[in-house]
Amino acid sequence: MPSSPLHDPIATGQDRRALALLFCIFAFCYGYFYQGGGWNQNSHFDTIRALVERGTMEITEYSQNTGDIGSINGRVYSNKPPGLALVGAPFYFAAYHLQRALGLDPSSVRQATFNAHLLTFCTSGMPGVLLVLLLYWHFRGNGATVREGLWLAAAFGFGSLAFPYAGIMMNHLLNACLLFAAWSLLAMSSLSRLATLLAGLLSGMAIMTESLAAPAVALFLLYVLLTRVADLPLFLLGAGLMTAVLLIHNYACFGSPFLNNTSIMSDAFKNKGYLLGVLGWPQPVRLFWLTFHPFRGIFLCCPVLLVSLLSIGWSRPAWPVTLETAIPLGIITYHFLFNMSFNGWTGGWVVGPRYLIPALPFLFSFALTGFRRFRTVAACMAALSAVFMLSVSAVTVQVPSQSQGPPPRFNPVSACLGELAAGRVSISSQGILDYGPTSSNDRKWASYNLGELAGLHGLTSLIPIGVVFLLFVLLARRLTTGGPPQLCRQ
Repeated sequence: MPSSPLHDPIATGQDRRALALLFCIFAFCYGYFYQGGGWNQNSHFDTIRALVERGTMEITEYSQNTGDIGSINGRVYSNKPPGLALVGAPFYFAAYHLQRALGLDPSSVRQATFNAHLLTFCTSGMPGVLLVLLLYWHFRGNGATVREGLWLAAAFGFGSLAFPYAGIMMNHLLNACLLFAAWSLLAMSSLSRLATLLAGLLSGMAIMTESLAAPAVALFLLYVLLTRVADLPLFLLGAGLMTAVLLIHNYACFGSPFLNNTSIMSDAFKNKGYLLGVLGWPQPVRLFWLTFHPFRGIFLCCPVLLVSLLSIGWSRPAWPVTLETAIPLGIITYHFLFNMSFNGWTGGWVVGPRYLIPALPFLFSFALTGFRRFRTVAACMAALSAVFMLSVSAVTVQVPSQSQGPPPRFNPVSACLGELAAGRVSISSQGILDYGPTSSNDRKWASYNLGELAGLHGLTSLIPIGVVFLLFVLLARRLTTGGPPQLCRQ
């Protein structure tokens, strides 16, 4: 379990090679699958287009392309916070102007799909890759050997919801990366002034990406106040700068710094009598629905996360409850309570409880003790999770399902496994422009993987992923075999 505070591992040659291996493997795997369009991702994409092409966050011109909208004074905006759009805009700016210089039409279905895949990787895939690297460094800072850190980080990367959600333009992985990166900086034993400022900037950016991150950032603020009060002004400066950008955005778009994208969203997403139209009293039964129910149970679709639960009560000495454990536990608890209260807790057409994704790296950060005590069990859970998440990534993360109410007797992961067994991959037919007037009648390439682009079909399109996975196993074993285990500084 995490000690107080986290030690800063010595960067050995093995560490650098391990990080390089993780980066290359997961950059390939997380960019391999493109899940297509849909209301959520189209809403983000339309905002990025409007920002680059028209210099505005208003998406009135693209409002037919998504249902995730809000309106004010006759102007239409995305109902998503602006963080993801601001991260993606520089990449789209470069692609847009390059395509125009080459005589290509960025608004055509083919170029829009290419741009959407690029933006998906930049705003979801790459944050997922960085999460894997951050977890490796976290475990090394808690005394893990290079081998343990490598296998644990890979287990999360292949076996958690990070894998399928890396291929879809939603803000959950970006939010998770920002929060966990900020915490990784704050929890270091030697925290420089620059690192404190950066932690504040990342925390503020997390709120700009998803307003639900605010309570987690409040816990970070409490941690700084209790452990490094002299650094508090720097943390507040970083977070304040990003908050100021958000308030300016709100004023420029909605006429008030205290109105945001969520507050103007359509009443179709709200329930009468709920706080802000979306939050009711926590429903205890949802704790079961979110953990072990086949429909959205996180431990059923990602069994590897159970390794963290195996850690409880098995550490020697007994599990220490310190600030370094209390803050992650508080973030995990908050996200569960939010989902137990949220009217749209199911997440709509998805696999797994997507609103829990920002809490997953914090949950898995406790996995080292369980991994050491139950290596065979942990390996089996990791392998099973990898199969589940690969099937979802290969088939579709957008499994049709309800947005509210009790869960049906339906297992989306099993549905994906069945489709994969039948040889069907990339089955989502929702394109990035499918709701607009430029929609394509050819749904074959609404979603795809890179193997299909290379001419492979069905299950054979997954051969490159299998080769890369085997390559990772061989290189990881070679990297961590021979010589004494490399421990972090204690």
